[in-house]
Amino acid sequence: MIDVKQKTVSNIGFLFIVISLFVFHNNAEAQQKYPQDYFSSPLKIPLVLAGSFGELRGSHFHSGIDIKTQGSIGKKVYAPADGYVSRIKVSPWGYGNALYIKHPNGYTTVYAHLNRYMDTISQMIIAKQYRTKSYAVEIFPKAGSIKIKKGQVIARTGNSGSSGGPHLHFEIRNSAEEPINPLLFGIKIADHQYPSIRKFRIYNLFENSSTKFNEYQITQKGKSVKLKINDTILIHSDKFYPAVEGFDRWDAAVNKNGYYKLEYYFDDTLFFQFIADKLVFNQKRYINTYIDYAEYKKEKVRFQRSFIEENTKLRNTKNNIDNGVISLNDDKVHTLKVIAEDFNGQKSILKIALKKGKAYSAKELSGAFFDWKHNNAYENSEMRVEIPAGAFYSNHLFWVNNKINKYSKYSKLIEIYDIGVPLHKYYSLKIKLDSSIKVIDKSKLCILSLNTKNQLIYEGGKYSNGFMSTKTRSFGEYFIGIDTIAPIIKQQNVYNNKNITKQRSLDFKVTDNLSGIDKYKATLDGKWILLKYDPKKNRMYYEIDKHFTAGKHKFEIKIWDSRGNVASKSYNLIRS
Repeated sequence: MIDVKQKTVSNIGFLFIVISLFVFHNNAEAQQKYPQDYFSSPLKIPLVLAGSFGELRGSHFHSGIDIKTQGSIGKKVYAPADGYVSRIKVSPWGYGNALYIKHPNGYTTVYAHLNRYMDTISQMIIAKQYRTKSYAVEIFPKAGSIKIKKGQVIARTGNSGSSGGPHLHFEIRNSAEEPINPLLFGIKIADHQYPSIRKFRIYNLFENSSTKFNEYQITQKGKSVKLKINDTILIHSDKFYPAVEGFDRWDAAVNKNGYYKLEYYFDDTLFFQFIADKLVFNQKRYINTYIDYAEYKKEKVRFQRSFIEENTKLRNTKNNIDNGVISLNDDKVHTLKVIAEDFNGQKSILKIALKKGKAYSAKELSGAFFDWKHNNAYENSEMRVEIPAGAFYSNHLFWVNNKINKYSKYSKLIEIYDIGVPLHKYYSLKIKLDSSIKVIDKSKLCILSLNTKNQLIYEGGKYSNGFMSTKTRSFGEYFIGIDTIAPIIKQQNVYNNKNITKQRSLDFKVTDNLSGIDKYKATLDGKWILLKYDPKKNRMYYEIDKHFTAGKHKFEIKIWDSRGNVASKSYNLIRS
């Protein structure tokens, strides 16, 4: 930690000069490192961003830029450089319809949430879907077999997969498959707005790793940022770290995007920096230790902390001194400076005067000591957990409570530690089935958890020797439940005995009450037919094609949930 007793003014000044030169060198190097005129824009419309690179999302950092498509699907996507198609993926989830193009300079461009592909690719996809009898497919064409020229139309934009609205998700990856901020390649986006800093916190850190925070509201006009109070902030512990909550916006958009760079200075010494320049996929989950995870789980608000926990390998945090923690051991007034910067270099600066105040008493903690570097286990009469080494981001005093279960009769309600503590890896969980309850079909049993709104979350699970077991990556309240209810299929129109000659598709709304849809299929006269699935709209649909010839046919749809409950419907249809 930064110890203000041990740093003289001359040492701080020298360190500040060294760090400033280092940052300047890095910025200049970033501009020279990547080709500036190689990639053109993938869309021929004004580029407006709905999402920025490195933006804080769910349990990951955003690995590309989201380009708005004027509220519609079907915009032409153009190849930004010569290359060949290296990968094609179709999925109801994630990137949806995605396309990967390998370029001669070693980079790969990625296009996600597409509506449809160029004809050559579409034909390959349909052929594999019918061959594998699966809507979700992945294809790796032979290198150079599908050549692409710069400016060629390769696809149409859409809203497929886990997209929240029509847009194009665009990435540039290096030869190691690491996503790099596309703006570093010279792609220009209009931006004349300063980043917003909305809230500021000081976390008082105690020897037992507990914290107490003080939150301060912000006033901002342009790049000028101030606390609503003018007083000097008091620090109530020997060690502390800061955090801010805010966002950045681009021109012509109201979306709240992420900062390109966030820096914390203490008495002009840069002691922490986050920069959204490059990501590593296996590091994206470290977002959960970068933010105040407990606050995010509770309020869906992300405070970006300077604090670096022991088990953190996030490469986007740089220039860290003493893990982003400051030791304050004198009664002098010090200056804390926060700089939030966008990609175009516009900076919002918050300066705060602070000094040591009356010490808070530390929160008393108790429980079983779990070292993050080792495997850990805990059990009682109703449950057992096994947590692998590296699952925690730091050491913890672990506890479990057995509680009365008002949600089901099959087990106790097991409160496993704190839902506000994040995990990097899955752990094993076993819960004892109440032996006094007779269950005819134990395959319908499952483990359920409660989120912060007390909504049921399906956690899977298998029964063996009196226990249900599963793997999960969250703490909270868990118990055994049961799912015996089949999914529900509703046709969008009355189909049975109907002439569908003028229809373009057969549409169904599909829902499940608990464990979720696991698999599905549709047949036409007993033969597999391509049924597409859009989970976010609870929609399954068959686009009527050459397989549906003139005459009378029997169309059947069948759906299984994750506990094996089945729903099916069949229709006699006519096409003239």
